[in-house]
Amino acid sequence: MIMSLAIGYGIGMLLVHLFGGSGKASAADEPIDKMKMLWAILIAFIALVVSFFTNAILHEAGHMACGLLTGYRFLSFRVLSFTLQKEDDGFHFKKFSYMGTAGQCLMIPPESRDVPYFWYNAGGVLVNLLVCAISGALLRFLDLSAVPMSFCLMFLITGAYMLITNAIPMKAGGIPNDGMNLLILCRHPEQRKYFRNMMAIAAGQSHGQRLIEMPEEWFESEPITKDSTVMNLAGRNLYYSLLIDQFRFEEAHAITEEMLTNESNLLGLYQMEVSCDHLLLELVTKNRFDVVNGLWNRKTNNMPLSKYITVYSKYLPLKCAVLFAYELINNQNADAAQKYYDEVKSRLDCYTQKGEALTALAIMDKIRS
Repeated sequence: MIMSLAIGYGIGMLLVHLFGGSGKASAADEPIDKMKMLWAILIAFIALVVSFFTNAILHEAGHMACGLLTGYRFLSFRVLSFTLQKEDDGFHFKKFSYMGTAGQCLMIPPESRDVPYFWYNAGGVLVNLLVCAISGALLRFLDLSAVPMSFCLMFLITGAYMLITNAIPMKAGGIPNDGMNLLILCRHPEQRKYFRNMMAIAAGQSHGQRLIEMPEEWFESEPITKDSTVMNLAGRNLYYSLLIDQFRFEEAHAITEEMLTNESNLLGLYQMEVSCDHLLLELVTKNRFDVVNGLWNRKTNNMPLSKYITVYSKYLPLKCAVLFAYELINNQNADAAQKYYDEVKSRLDCYTQKGEALTALAIMDKIRS
């Protein structure tokens, strides 16, 4: 709502700039040029789109710059679904998308257990603040014509929007923003290990490592309670993911049940991820028809779990393993299941998380055997 009001204000300011703000003009003595008005609105719309995506890129660039300055190494940079990823043999362009995110910069953390967290998380907000300051100064001190004024105004509006929605601690689309992450990491120093472990594990998977090939101390976790933070949830999720990679399905099943019992404490994103993993584990352990059916059709974040799994199976290979298990075990359709196995195998080098793809193939082989 605030964004819409700000855009309307920006277009209004542009029209005042073009047609004058004296308030004396009327249709009788000074008719408005309708084509000029439409042109002004078109410019404002183009400026809005360009400024929004530029601010998104600059926001992620801020994370990258502050990360590099504090000892992190570059891993990947994503805007929308376009991802530049550094691998052992150089840089590669890949595609990845995830709900609630317009972009993401992933870095490899320093080896130290006391990983620097503040500047990396604050970098995006600081760059948005800088964009707002520059845009505001240009508007304040320069007499700009319509087009540059429109771009400066929209850069100020979209920069302020991204600044507010990332700096004020909140959960957007079931995902904690930079401000929320900083608040948790500042208040709970003992949970900074989860932040470091998440980044180290993501880096390992990007380079083709499975979880079972990584140090076990990266998978520390503790049971979920009503006081658990998003960092606790991330740690618990990684721990049961390791159990799945070790084919310890019964133990992992018990943990996903534990997490879903505390569902009110799960963010929308984690509700969907844990439900998805629980469906896979239910199929390969107890395989209760009512539980499987309930999970397949349940709605979280206004999206049925079946749709979430299907949509993101394009980018997340473990979702293909869930669909493989559902077709093979629940539907008794080996041909349909085989398609998901073949898809992962044929796209192995296309995934941003190749290690996850190798795990997905191993799980499907295990299920089939």
